[in-house]
Amino acid sequence: STQSTGDVTKGEKLGIMLAGGNGTAPIYVQNVYEGSLASHCGLYGGLQIISVNGTIFTETSTHHDAVLALTSSEHLSITVKDMINKVSDIDFPETELEKTSSAPLDNYEESSDMNIKEDMSYGVQKSQIGTTLSIYLQKRHAIGNFHLVEVASSLWIAGWNQREPALLGKFHVGDQLLSLNGQPVTTVAEAFSIMDMTPSGVELLLKRLPMAVEYKLHRKDEGEPWGMQIRQNRLVDVIHGSIAWQSGLQPFSAQFRGEPCAWAITQVNSVPVSILCRSTDVILNKIDSQTKDTSIIFQPSEFVTILSESLREQPHYEDFVARS
Repeated sequence: STQSTGDVTKGEKLGIMLAGGNGTAPIYVQNVYEGSLASHCGLYGGLQIISVNGTIFTETSTHHDAVLALTSSEHLSITVKDMINKVSDIDFPETELEKTSSAPLDNYEESSDMNIKEDMSYGVQKSQIGTTLSIYLQKRHAIGNFHLVEVASSLWIAGWNQREPALLGKFHVGDQLLSLNGQPVTTVAEAFSIMDMTPSGVELLLKRLPMAVEYKLHRKDEGEPWGMQIRQNRLVDVIHGSIAWQSGLQPFSAQFRGEPCAWAITQVNSVPVSILCRSTDVILNKIDSQTKDTSIIFQPSEFVTILSESLREQPHYEDFVARS
């Protein structure tokens, strides 16, 4: 394990949001506020809290138990476990938990699907990339309606049934699935088993597009070139001195499995681009659809290739392709 220490004055907020703790699921860090003590000391969304100041949490521990433990001392020593079961000890001297948390699943009506954290639309704000959020679905809307892919000991969303209205606008290709109903998942078999066994609803804990970057470009005159050379959905070059270059965009600056690779375009101007798209003109038309401003989300091309190749093996995969 590793030790991390943060100094803070008495009464300063820890800056975390909790999930789970409904008596049947572990306690999780749902989100960590940017710039907070928790973020400086290494906490992040998706971590399971194992213990606080020696008090061990079990699957029967409640949300109230966690809040009580995190607010009962001026010095906190928290043991957490990440999605690959690495255990870390984090110390917080003289802290107070920010008393903000998600509502338990028991508060949700069975007649509707509700997003625990926020109502998501296709537009991804830069601050949302890499954040953790929780989405609640009825079982009938989850079973058989996702295409998940195992990459780097994690589960990723490659597609979902576009004919199911309850799923539209809530997910993005490249979202990481951290847990289902509070249970960490790293394989497709685990995920489908949990969905199948749940009696009514499914809580999905996601990390929003952790592989992605977003670039917002502006030009003074309509028709001024952006300076990107694109082949199919890949960025192959950036012209020196161009708008894209001045914004910091560089070709082959993506990283996947520790190796550099190209960027693939997965969203333009808040609209998803099919990861199966092979038309350069389609991509360019999307980029130029706005006169002076454009917003592009890129993900590592090698990562996108794995998702797209797996998606093609899905029966009736056309129905699972996120597109405009």
